[in-house]
Amino acid sequence: MPETVCQQAIERVMTYLRDDGVELDAETCRQVLRLVDSAMKDGGGLDLPARCIELVPDYFNLPGMEIPAPIPPLMRGHLGYYPHD
Repeated sequence: MPETVCQQAIERVMTYLRDDGVELDAETCRQVLRLVDSAMKDGGGLDLPARCIELVPDYFNLPGMEIPAPIPPLMRGHLGYYPHD
């Protein structure tokens, strides 16, 4: 049986949250359902999963991402290409 668009949206949001380090407990699941319900009220369609992902920051406080400084530091250089005269 093929998945419906709302099932795809729920699955996509849950995967997004899990990959971002959010604990998938009962309250998180209820919040995902509210998010998808709100997006469906704005209209169905095949773009529902994408619209749901756009709404994630409105419904969840996502953990920040720390990007470490590159070691060694990046230096600007060139590959030895010279313009032709």
